[in-house]
Amino acid sequence: MLLATVLLGIAGGFILCIPPGPLAIAVTKQGLEGNFRAGLTLVFGAALMDMVYILVATFASSAIVVALERLIKETQWFPVLFQIACIILLLFLGIRYFTPERCEKATDENEKTEKAQEERARKMGHATPVFIGILIAVTNLATPTFLPSMIAFVGFLHGIGWLHRGVLPSVVFSVSFGLGTLLWFFLVLRLLMRFRRSISGNFVQNIYRFAGGTLITFAAVIAYHTVTATEWAHLM
Repeated sequence: MLLATVLLGIAGGFILCIPPGPLAIAVTKQGLEGNFRAGLTLVFGAALMDMVYILVATFASSAIVVALERLIKETQWFPVLFQIACIILLLFLGIRYFTPERCEKATDENEKTEKAQEERARKMGHATPVFIGILIAVTNLATPTFLPSMIAFVGFLHGIGWLHRGVLPSVVFSVSFGLGTLLWFFLVLRLLMRFRRSISGNFVQNIYRFAGGTLITFAAVIAYHTVTATEWAHLM
């Protein structure tokens, strides 16, 4: 049971890190400059905050869990509607990241955020990569929907029975989620270190396009699963 929780946490952290943001910009910068250790240390700081966020979400979602379990058991349409909502969200984000004009705008915004956090760390006298990673992760709290969406995400996993309740499963899932974050950016850093001399100037925009294509692919996979696995006759 704990092994399944570990794999679920790693998969969740890995997948949710794919959409680019300020952390991806900071890691890309370190990778292109050949600073593998500094980049990995920066990600470690951000992953620590991800563990905290997910741990808070697991304990804050108890009321949501009860409501979701009731909806899933009593309302056959709810899982289908939730999957459809996920498909729409993934398509929206995928198209947004895949569009060149929006890629450039998002890149500029994330670079500004990353530079602002680095400057703030220097002013505080803690300009170490791990501290910068923590500060970049803290900027997620500036988004009003961030914590509620994390709580809803964990609540849904509880509701469908993929994540069990209790202190131990919650802690294991949170740590595994952080490991998933580390794994994604470790792979990104390794690729950057290997190919940085041949990388073009529009590499960051290509990352956004890759993320957009990945999200659109996930949307297609979920759509296929929804269409083929749903017993539509029982819903009519």
